Amino acid sequence: MTQQVSIFPVRVRAMDFRLSVRFREDGDNLILFVHGLGCSKDSWRDAWQRPELRGRSLLAFDLPGFGHSACPPGFSADLADYARVLSTLIDAHALRRIHLVAHSMGGSIALLLPPQVLSRLASLVLVEPRLFKSSCGIAAEAAEVSLEEFQRTVFSGMRQRMSGDPHAIFDLDRADTGAFYASSQSLTQWAARRELIERYERADCRKYFIYGAENSHLQELSFVAPASTISIEKAAHFVMQDSPDGFYACLSGIVDSDI
Repeated sequence: MTQQVSIFPVRVRAMDFRLSVRFREDGDNLILFVHGLGCSKDSWRDAWQRPELRGRSLLAFDLPGFGHSACPPGFSADLADYARVLSTLIDAHALRRIHLVAHSMGGSIALLLPPQVLSRLASLVLVEPRLFKSSCGIAAEAAEVSLEEFQRTVFSGMRQRMSGDPHAIFDLDRADTGAFYASSQSLTQWAARRELIERYERADCRKYFIYGAENSHLQELSFVAPASTISIEKAAHFVMQDSPDGFYACLSGIVDSDI
């Protein structure tokens, strides 16, 4: 059982991406992690040490414009284009049973995968996904101002504020401000249309909606079937940070139930 951080090249629509990935080879079940806005693959750093996940292959990657994955020139940072990158990464591991685990904006990206890709997943685990504009938080804050104002004052204020939050696991020092802004605009636009919640309802795969118990007020919970929701006690938005024992035990149970 080995793990390594490396570069995984993918090509999407004649555009080349060099994705920074952390990968562990440990069996045919692959847990593929997708981080949220302003975060990176480090959101899932505890997964590699969790005893519950032994015997599973793990893969976490930085979305273009975040962490150590650069944005190629001309990349839109629109959620639909992120979904194309994710779809290509899934296709590259198509021989495995893939459990897609996506946090926050990553959950929104996952729901923009083509239906035929979603149907091939062993399970889709959305962790505090942002499906309505009311839940978009810092994305909505960014989207309310111009790009110039965001880069001049708003982003630096966010970075200072989030650096003092012990519950957050943002990686804003390595975020591309243009990608952050564009993906914030895209997320709030998708979330304002009910499109994401409708895609969740239509997704033809085993699906789960995990949320922190402190966020039981989320608008999404009024629209998601209770049978597919899982509350993690003593946790808020960054469930895997606030309650790693509860979260990873839950994730292990989901994967085990499919074996």
